Amino acid sequence: MNKNQYRIGATVLLLALGGLLNYCARPMPTEKDGGFSVEYIFADSSGVLPINPDLGYAPMSYSPVILESNSYYSSFNTAQRFFGKTDQFGYIRFDYLPSSGYRLSMVRDTFYLDPLTNDTIKIQLTGFKEIADLHEDISDSIYISIAHKSGIVINEIYYCGPKNKAFYFYDQFIELYNTSDSTLYLDGMIISRARQARHPEIETIDFVQVLNLFKFPGEPLTGREYPIEPGQLIVVAADAINHSQYIDKALDLSNADWEFVDHYGGDIDNPDVPNVENILPEKTNDFMINLVHNAVVLADGSAWYWGEYNDTGTYQYIHIPISTVIDVVEYSASADKQKEITARLDAGFAGVGIEKYSGKSVERRKAGFDTNNSNLDFVTLNKPTPGYQHK
Repeated sequence: MNKNQYRIGATVLLLALGGLLNYCARPMPTEKDGGFSVEYIFADSSGVLPINPDLGYAPMSYSPVILESNSYYSSFNTAQRFFGKTDQFGYIRFDYLPSSGYRLSMVRDTFYLDPLTNDTIKIQLTGFKEIADLHEDISDSIYISIAHKSGIVINEIYYCGPKNKAFYFYDQFIELYNTSDSTLYLDGMIISRARQARHPEIETIDFVQVLNLFKFPGEPLTGREYPIEPGQLIVVAADAINHSQYIDKALDLSNADWEFVDHYGGDIDNPDVPNVENILPEKTNDFMINLVHNAVVLADGSAWYWGEYNDTGTYQYIHIPISTVIDVVEYSASADKQKEITARLDAGFAGVGIEKYSGKSVERRKAGFDTNNSNLDFVTLNKPTPGYQHK
């Protein structure tokens, strides 16, 4: 394809580049550093869009594209983003880019006529590309697929702890949300804390490494005892108690919908709140997630298996097949942190800039908004908003 023929007005000029500030105070690039370009053709690989016989592929025409830097920031915790739209051939080009790592992503809603039922179904097509280090012009293609939608997403995570000098962080919680228009069921689902290390084959392995398994009661996939209604928010507290009785700025989670409980480790158990229980006697730690960088994994609970041991042979990891994963959110105080979750599940970080014991949380910019890129999906809240506060 002649790139000059298909060039469109999506060229992004970084004229204000000298005014951008990185929260790590990274020096701005000089003029000669800002001369790189990337151009991509976005093509549908799902079969939803028709193939153009003249092109030989199904173009993602007139679709929005976001290019996000992982080195430069427009504000304290917001990565610099550049926006464009493909032309009729699915082509887009960004010019005058400084050397950096980038994430290129597209999310597009479309409608699909199911040939079996003749129903019109709304689906979401998505694709992304990681550019590890832009140091020369790039020309390539990106193939779009149907986004995996479970109906249930992790909507808010509070992990950093309240403002205090007593190292208190036990008022953590995870909020779930039903994005669908149907009643779904939590029966047998698993919430886990991901291993805090990068697997050397992270983008090719078919599992996620986790440290524990906390499970909702009931049978995975078939159980119908624990519903979550359309648009309903469910709060799962680390400990469902009024934490402000210990630290005045901590949360009152005594009204949580569920509570993580580890009966093998002498954990607190509020008898008025149902339990999401540790199902592994070998793991005696309560459900606690790291205060600055970790990932929360929600899976349907239908499969898991023991994996490898750590280097010292003292701790065995657990593997959750990616095919059973419902949602994953990876968060990090630093955008320069190495990813520990495959970009197939989460291509970015929530919570960039959140310091430990700052009393902040991360929440989807709109309930249920999910592109599988937490950089785009989440915003930082100065104060957590557990679901029952919205009632």
